[in-house]
Amino acid sequence: MGTYTGGCTCGAVRYEIGAEPIRGFYCQCRDCQRDTGAGHSAVAVFPIATLKITGSVTEHLRTADSGAQKRKGFCATCGSPLYNKPRNVPDMIGVYVGTLDDPSGFKPQIVMFASRGHDWDLLDPALPKFPNMRPS
Repeated sequence: MGTYTGGCTCGAVRYEIGAEPIRGFYCQCRDCQRDTGAGHSAVAVFPIATLKITGSVTEHLRTADSGAQKRKGFCATCGSPLYNKPRNVPDMIGVYVGTLDDPSGFKPQIVMFASRGHDWDLLDPALPKFPNMRPS
């Protein structure tokens, strides 16, 4: 079992996760585009029970493009987006891969909300693409 560490840009928030990711994906929904300021987000999903976090995180409840509600976590000091907690899957947390101290091992399996992607946001063409949410 691996241990993953990460945090925000300013260092005020740090986290440690004591589990391997359950899945990894790119998401091109408008919500993720706004969070990252890019054409997609890169997300690794972990069991929330393995997360230890220090520092002040501000959470905002938002409605995702799928219609599901999720709590988005941001550093209260610098505003870096850190994670999302889907309300319909309360035992999981989606961590933005760019916040990991070592994101080099990230292996996305799919692209979600490809219907909202942009021609200039070039992702691996070999990855399966779903127009909306991944199938259950």
